[in-house]
Amino acid sequence: MSTNRRMTLVLVVAVIVAGLAGYLTREWNAGPPDSPTPHAGATTRAPARSTALPSPSPTSDKPSAWCAAAPNKVIEPRPKVELLFSTATWRSCTTKVTRSGTGKGGAQYKVDASLPVFWSADPAVDALNSQIRSRIDDEVKGFLAAVDETTSDVAQGAAFTLAELPRINQVGRLAVIQFTGQIYVGGNHGGMIDDWINIDTDTWTILDKDQILLPAARQPAGATELARLIAPKIKGMSSSCTTDAKTLLAGGQTPQGTITPSSYQKTMKMGLEDGGLLVVDFPPYYLFAYGCGIGSATLDLRDLKGLINPDTAALATATVPPQVPPSPFND
Repeated sequence: MSTNRRMTLVLVVAVIVAGLAGYLTREWNAGPPDSPTPHAGATTRAPARSTALPSPSPTSDKPSAWCAAAPNKVIEPRPKVELLFSTATWRSCTTKVTRSGTGKGGAQYKVDASLPVFWSADPAVDALNSQIRSRIDDEVKGFLAAVDETTSDVAQGAAFTLAELPRINQVGRLAVIQFTGQIYVGGNHGGMIDDWINIDTDTWTILDKDQILLPAARQPAGATELARLIAPKIKGMSSSCTTDAKTLLAGGQTPQGTITPSSYQKTMKMGLEDGGLLVVDFPPYYLFAYGCGIGSATLDLRDLKGLINPDTAALATATVPPQVPPSPFND
């Protein structure tokens, strides 16, 4: 090979190596691949507002792995994960979902919610975690849609807020989450958040109302009997906040659409508690004035024979190892 050709080849290789080194340097300084630096001349757009929970790492880690590093230990990705407690077969954690800013119309807003996360040796828990995450994401999206529809001149004063916390209980072989909190999107007062998720930890599936109650409870006779059991126990924020079976069966204070004896069951929220108890909640306005708050009744499962699913009752009253409080995170 002639000297000129050899020098030309060396020069070409040097240019390629220099270009590759420059590329790698830019990529390293730019951070993770999901936040690229715009190239020269590119049109810069404001990033789309995401309601999804940030990933704990750029890997394909599953959410259940966040609280499964070792017994009574948790991985601490961003956002930070807090271990609530562990049992002999599963653990529960929470991680924060926060947002703040200004809507399209100029209204200020803030989101402060906690997302529950579960771990167990059963891979089905990941599908459950995805369902719970979707619930939070949908809630945040709905809130942000309301923010964007409001202009700053209408939303004077307090910022719009969504605040929610989960309480997680071990009830027999169930994991039961109660969500409580408040949402404010203008007006004289905010709305109250009250929701329950009952989880069969044998299969890591959510039990809906049709799995908690028997089909008989939705028939006219069963629905009427259930209303007569629930109504006397419903209490609001004061002793004057009471209702009766007639109001339940009529579809609440302001019935809408076609009313059947079981219509009230579409509105009520249900959660199982230790001691063989079933909590039934109704939102403000449905049964009485807003000032009465949420209407809540607690029933003994033994009083619901013929209306409660005996398989669900067996899960809720099963004898299981006691809860194990989490140890402090140690390296």
